[in-house]
Amino acid sequence: MGLHGALFAAWAFSSFPAYDILSTNVTQPHCSLERVEYRVEVDGESLNRFSITHVSKKHGASKGALLLLSPFSLPGAFYEISEAGDYQKSAAGELAKAGYDVWLVDQRRTGLPVGACESGTDCSAMAGWDFDTYSEDALFALELVKSDRPRGKPVIGGFSAGANAALATVNRAPGEFAGVFLYEGTFYNQDAAIAAHNDPICTNLEGALAGGALFDPSTAVLGGVLQLAKSDPAGLSPFPFFPPGTTNRQSMFFVFSAPPPPGALAPTSSFIRNIGDFGTQQFVYTNEARLQLVGPLFDNYGSLPALRDLACGLAGRDDSHYDNVGEFHGDVLLFVEGTGFGPAMFDTAELFEGADDITIDHNPELGEADPYFGSAWKRTFLQPLQKWLKQTL
Repeated sequence: MGLHGALFAAWAFSSFPAYDILSTNVTQPHCSLERVEYRVEVDGESLNRFSITHVSKKHGASKGALLLLSPFSLPGAFYEISEAGDYQKSAAGELAKAGYDVWLVDQRRTGLPVGACESGTDCSAMAGWDFDTYSEDALFALELVKSDRPRGKPVIGGFSAGANAALATVNRAPGEFAGVFLYEGTFYNQDAAIAAHNDPICTNLEGALAGGALFDPSTAVLGGVLQLAKSDPAGLSPFPFFPPGTTNRQSMFFVFSAPPPPGALAPTSSFIRNIGDFGTQQFVYTNEARLQLVGPLFDNYGSLPALRDLACGLAGRDDSHYDNVGEFHGDVLLFVEGTGFGPAMFDTAELFEGADDITIDHNPELGEADPYFGSAWKRTFLQPLQKWLKQTL
């Protein structure tokens, strides 16, 4: 079925009556590739708009389909960044060139400027932005995949919160996928220290939600520090929570290369995104130019319901996003780094008791995000993924 057939089928899906495809946009980011972006709206609510993007080779047989779910507050374009400025050298481009049908699924985002939700803009749709919703979005994307490629089960996976969404999706539909890969993201944990770290966070988030709170505005800092470090590295940071005299470049290292302060929203107390050397103000493994490409992609608001799902899962108080994954019988790939979710990722491997095969790619020297953003990202992220895809699809 061609693209127009897939679009028609999506409109007709009786199991997803709340979903409408508003438009499609077909482009050629490289002479050998085609990119089709489906703009989706849910419940007729403008804030519930997101994109599902299909990237594929223009000619040649497909090796299979891969659903890539986005990290927290980021779009599918996360997988399209290229420090070389060449689309075919992005993760999505490389995978499509290798013959895979790549489907990028945005995490829902507001697209609003800083302060909008606090000053009267209706952000009430965010009340429903939890991992049940994110997995529903992924299952809708699965129907598009089936319409375009009826034969063969796809693989699903993602980076960070994209891994959480992939786990929640497989939990709901374990028989629909040939494989699942989780890059540093899970709800499951048996480590007492991680549970103790997340328990008060879970309690605080549930209290905030009960009081009517919907969003976390601090996610604007992630994109903000990256953009300022690139545009004005020696300038003083405008964020008031950094020590006086902190430059924009230093603030980037505080956010991405230091453990979280007490009470911060982080999965572990030792969580570090990218290993850095504060003496030289350099990342040890990460390519700074590559990391800064995601700065403009971050949304200014994070979903409290989604953060609640993460913290309460890791605290051992909510198993609803992983209680059925034992029924999954495909292949599993876990990326485990040194300063990410820690023992929780190894615990998660034990959940997949019915899996055909489990592969763990462990890099204890690396920070949570170093394999994807490093200068050697093709060796530390892309090649292990492609090797696994070859055996799975």
